[in-house]
Amino acid sequence: MGGDCLNTGCVPSKALIRAAHTMAEISQAERFGIQADKPTVDFAKVMQRVKDVISKVEPHDSVERYSGLGVDCIQGEATIRSPWEVEVNGQVLTTRNIVIGTGARPLVPSIPGLDTVNYLTSDNVWELTEQPGKLLVLGGGPIGCELAQSFSLLGTDVTLVEMADQLLIREDADAAALVVDGLQKDGVNVLLSHKAVKFTHENGRQYVTLEQDGDEKDVEFDYVLLALGRVANTKGFGLEEIGVELTERGTVKVNDYLQTNFPNIFAVGDVAGPFQLTHAAGHQAWYAAVNALFGQFKKFRADYSVMPAGTYTSPEMARVGLNEKEAKAQASPTKWHNTVLTISTVPSLMVKITALSRF
Repeated sequence: MGGDCLNTGCVPSKALIRAAHTMAEISQAERFGIQADKPTVDFAKVMQRVKDVISKVEPHDSVERYSGLGVDCIQGEATIRSPWEVEVNGQVLTTRNIVIGTGARPLVPSIPGLDTVNYLTSDNVWELTEQPGKLLVLGGGPIGCELAQSFSLLGTDVTLVEMADQLLIREDADAAALVVDGLQKDGVNVLLSHKAVKFTHENGRQYVTLEQDGDEKDVEFDYVLLALGRVANTKGFGLEEIGVELTERGTVKVNDYLQTNFPNIFAVGDVAGPFQLTHAAGHQAWYAAVNALFGQFKKFRADYSVMPAGTYTSPEMARVGLNEKEAKAQASPTKWHNTVLTISTVPSLMVKITALSRF
């Protein structure tokens, strides 16, 4: 219960980020006239606090809470037998509607030698109790950026590798550049336009070979954190067998009402996309639930026009709805005018507001 957000996503990552921010504040105390001894990190205690925070939040997402609210919570491996039947633990449940919310898992790429080195994902990085001396992070999305900066602030030597020519590729380039500056100031070695081509061992040490414009170089690491995106969980519970359609991206194909090609089967969250955000999944779940219950009277189109998103680096980056890059891509030059209203930066927050206005 609680899904990725509670167990491997939002909650543990923000707990780690909080520790990293505390370390950064203490390190700068002298700037404010405060004398502090040289801080040290007890990494095992940092990670234990992460687990404690999860445990504190856990009751709000527990079986006990939802059972108390009148929900029948059945734990087990489910298989969709037909559009109206789901089998769990040998019991067949019949239903008018099914909502699929199976989430996604970290992408593990097919890079030669990866299976021979110490690699982590956002699922198991929280099991670390000893701090890596050298951490290689593959992927410059929100997860990669947040964890790279946090580990660096806690004292790990971090190298962040991104294939594209900017971090946070979905965001505007000027906004992403501010995040790069923040990461570099906090000690992260940011390598853009680099591709990991193989992993090797030599004299008990682990290396990745990176390629850029035909040139190669090796970078040593103790652990590599894979932050290369997520893959929708669509296999192993009957979708293929009954013929639920998928998109080219491997997510469950849904219409504006969150329905699959079976009108009574809905899908929400990471398994459906297009967002991989906890609050987006909750937003979709409202539409799916209402449409499932009352769709015979009126159906509601899911509205993503003001979907917020935040990346919890320093500076933080937040957005609501379209950014400038997306606005330009969607704008018709004869009908729409794209205007950047303001960019505001403070030490801990960076917000860029973009608007579309009709001529």
